Amino acid sequence: MRVIGTAGHVDHGKSTLIAALTGTHPDRLKEEQAREMTIELGFGWMNLPNGEEVGIVDVPGHRDFIENMLSGIGGIDAALLVIAADEGVMPQTREHLLILDLLQIPVGLIVLTKTDLASDSGWLDLLETDIRSAVSETVLKDAPIVRVLPKTKRDSKSCFRPLRSC
Repeated sequence: MRVIGTAGHVDHGKSTLIAALTGTHPDRLKEEQAREMTIELGFGWMNLPNGEEVGIVDVPGHRDFIENMLSGIGGIDAALLVIAADEGVMPQTREHLLILDLLQIPVGLIVLTKTDLASDSGWLDLLETDIRSAVSETVLKDAPIVRVLPKTKRDSKSCFRPLRSC
């Protein structure tokens, strides 16, 4: 089994993305659910179209929980760097990116979430340029960027779907 880990700033949609991909919400503690913020490591799993099982480790994005992030990210095979379209690259985005780089995580995907909150597609293009600059000297320099948005505009914290399929 391969293991994927999340990375990114607090409240950028890491846990929501994992819930959408796996059907299991990784925030299982009452405090996490009440605060809508990951504190402890969370887990999900799914089968890829080829039948391979993949585990996903969801890590906290808040700077106060960086030790928990480090304990979850150490043994991963790939990373999902999650960046919210309404905020862009933030301090913990950069911090988590540095950790991925130091650990030499071999492969990754950059997921641009909350695209429904962006003012227009031009903003998303500018944001992708900024992201490319932020990852240009890291292990994620060639990682694809995938734009996702909620299934419905009523709830930005609902399930995500690729923007291309809109």
